[in-house]
Amino acid sequence: MYKDLTDQDYKEMLSLPPDYKVAGFLSYGHWNLSRKAENMKKALSKLDGDFQIKQLSEFLGRVYEIKTSKCTYWFTVVYGGVRLCEYLHFACLFGSKKNIHIGSCGGLCPQMESLDYIIPEWSFGNESTTRSYDRDNQENIHYPDQELSNEIKRELGNQNYWKGPIMTCEAMVAETKEDIDRWTQEGYYGVEMETSTIFAISNHFEVPSASLLYVSDNLVKGQVVGDEEHKKQKKDRWAKSQEMIDIGIRVLFS
Repeated sequence: MYKDLTDQDYKEMLSLPPDYKVAGFLSYGHWNLSRKAENMKKALSKLDGDFQIKQLSEFLGRVYEIKTSKCTYWFTVVYGGVRLCEYLHFACLFGSKKNIHIGSCGGLCPQMESLDYIIPEWSFGNESTTRSYDRDNQENIHYPDQELSNEIKRELGNQNYWKGPIMTCEAMVAETKEDIDRWTQEGYYGVEMETSTIFAISNHFEVPSASLLYVSDNLVKGQVVGDEEHKKQKKDRWAKSQEMIDIGIRVLFS
């Protein structure tokens, strides 16, 4: 079965050279690939060094390959866990040493404001993209690597951030007011669609992983995507997105 296929099997399937290596993996949870790719290129322009950037093709068409003089990294933009699961599985097989996820979430903590940062302490995920990689985990709780999370914390500098648990739910448009109230009462800080997948697969392959999120739609305060308050924050979210990719790239290369 597919789980038994080797790195060489997948390299042949994906038309990659036999000696192809991935040094690190950075994903952004969003639907707009081209916009986040421009953010990524802008982040690289702020760093010293020469970078070769190439969008891969076919099945890997949402992956950007970033080559330095010594290493190859993957950057991708994903919406939910399915494609992320397979990209990350490949990256781990191909030698990734660190896996980082950045993105937005719906706010669940009453004390938090829109655009606040969250560094997840752990994430609850009961999806096939988590269960299949952590079959003995009855609690469905998935943890990041503490040292890599601390690297993100250091890159934030003096900026304020929250640290707490995250709920992963891939059915955003099926979320109810009762769901939001229950998750808030259970102590979750935010809800999003990818972090548990990153943690579960990375832990399966024994690769350090971490996540950095910001509050986009502050659900606990009644804000949803597309309402007037959310629309007013559009430029602030764009700026936050660039800042997060700047941070993610620096941690990826560190």
